[in-house]
Amino acid sequence: MRVKPKFYLTVCLLLVSAFLTQAKDVEWLAPINKELQNNQDVSHYLEPSEVVTIMAGDNELTALYRDHTAEFEKGVAILIADWHLTQSNDRGIDFLRKSLNDYGWVTYSISAGSSPRINNDELPENNNVSVAPSLSQFKKPDLDAYALSLTSRFKAMYQQALTHPGFVIVITQGQSGAILNSYLNQQTSEQIDALILLNNFYNEAQKNKSLNQTITTTPWPTLDIYYQSHNHWLNQQMVQRKKLARRNHKLNYRQRALFGNQSSEQQHQRLSKEIYGFLTWLGI
Repeated sequence: MRVKPKFYLTVCLLLVSAFLTQAKDVEWLAPINKELQNNQDVSHYLEPSEVVTIMAGDNELTALYRDHTAEFEKGVAILIADWHLTQSNDRGIDFLRKSLNDYGWVTYSISAGSSPRINNDELPENNNVSVAPSLSQFKKPDLDAYALSLTSRFKAMYQQALTHPGFVIVITQGQSGAILNSYLNQQTSEQIDALILLNNFYNEAQKNKSLNQTITTTPWPTLDIYYQSHNHWLNQQMVQRKKLARRNHKLNYRQRALFGNQSSEQQHQRLSKEIYGFLTWLGI
């Protein structure tokens, strides 16, 4: 017996209606906080002795702690991951938090929190221009709020570092590191002995110019490491930074380029040796 097309249409409409009715009854659930999920993962997979909770203002901060394994303790290395990466990410942070222990460094590794909200506002129509003006990727209020949260985390970790003897060095990664650079340049209360940059940049040309000036005028020794395969924003700035360091007479500035895959263990070993060589040159 041949079924009429009208019957198929009626059945489809009934199924769609039933689906929509059930969908209305389903309670909407907010997405899981990514940082909270990452913290749950590290608490599950790492040894309990490596996971510590530190108060950053009114908020709890999950840090990964490892004691030194050398004969003498040199100090504390604070590692701050980029805002879209975990405190145990495979782009150098996890390798460094372990390898630096062999050279006498106690390590604390933290995440930089969720990134600021991306600006998705539509551009207004303008018939007088052929090319639309560009918008900043992040709105200033959101970026300022993120910077305040990041500096609160750094302050908490700095106070934790003071409970240990020796030097204090800071290793920052990505755009969150660039934001922290701006903060450190404006403050005098947190005295660090060395700053190590891993792919520090902004994805805005004007902000990068300010960052370059900040990096090359700070008083503390700075090791500026970048991967040539990272992105064009970073590659465009490195030549300028080197020139500015020479112009501003920053004699304790060093720049190193790494190649290949950022997740490669061979590159991580070279990264660790570059940092060790720089700290040895400083005498710490």
